[in-house]
Amino acid sequence: METLEISDSVKEILELAQGTSLEEKVFNLVLSDIERRIHICSARVIEFEIKYGMNFKKFEKTWQKDEIRDKYSHEVERDYMEWESLDDEYRSLLSKLKKIKHK
Repeated sequence: METLEISDSVKEILELAQGTSLEEKVFNLVLSDIERRIHICSARVIEFEIKYGMNFKKFEKTWQKDEIRDKYSHEVERDYMEWESLDDEYRSLLSKLKKIKHK
């Protein structure tokens, strides 16, 4: 087991966290942060799905077939890269959340 030194000011802040032990408090904070990040990712993904009328997998296939309008415009290329990154991040965070909740 690893030991962690925590300053008094951080200990005071941790008192606000849910849980009875320090370990439980830290666990709950990490869990809450992952859930918050998933929510942020989901909200942004939904914006892209509304904008393009499809999910990322379909957008990617349509992109590869050269069926995306203005495919090489700065906006569409930027959207593709951001959406792809969000899709990866969402799946990664969801996987971590599942591992944490099933321990």
